[in-house]
Amino acid sequence: MSYLTVYPKAKLMLVGMLILGIFLVRNYQLSGEGFLKYFILFIMAFIVINIVILIRRVFSPKPSITLCEDYVISTKNKRYDASQIECVYMNYKRIGIKLHGRRLVPSDLCFYFESSQENAGLEELQEWIARNQKEVKHKFFQTLT
Repeated sequence: MSYLTVYPKAKLMLVGMLILGIFLVRNYQLSGEGFLKYFILFIMAFIVINIVILIRRVFSPKPSITLCEDYVISTKNKRYDASQIECVYMNYKRIGIKLHGRRLVPSDLCFYFESSQENAGLEELQEWIARNQKEVKHKFFQTLT
């Protein structure tokens, strides 16, 4: 069954990047010559790239996660078999599916269920976890964006 998802904190990160970008533009105008000016330019380029990615995420079609019998189709339409999945992290409403041999949760396997489908999605996820005998860890986890 497929459930609509929301990218975790994409709007908050977008606002933060915009504020940081404005702050750096101001500092760039005030800074003198030398290493600091080039460093600020490098950071501003990084921020612009992040803003473009975040805008694409926020305004793209709604991502979804599909829970099938023994595999998961991620928000980027990649298929992950249950044998590739080590455990499922749950941190408040944020969910992450960790793969074997990885330290971080891939960004396409980190999501929130959309509020209208949250209860049904969590029930289906719990059934999928039980059916595939995966461990659930209720703790903070890092993602690879």
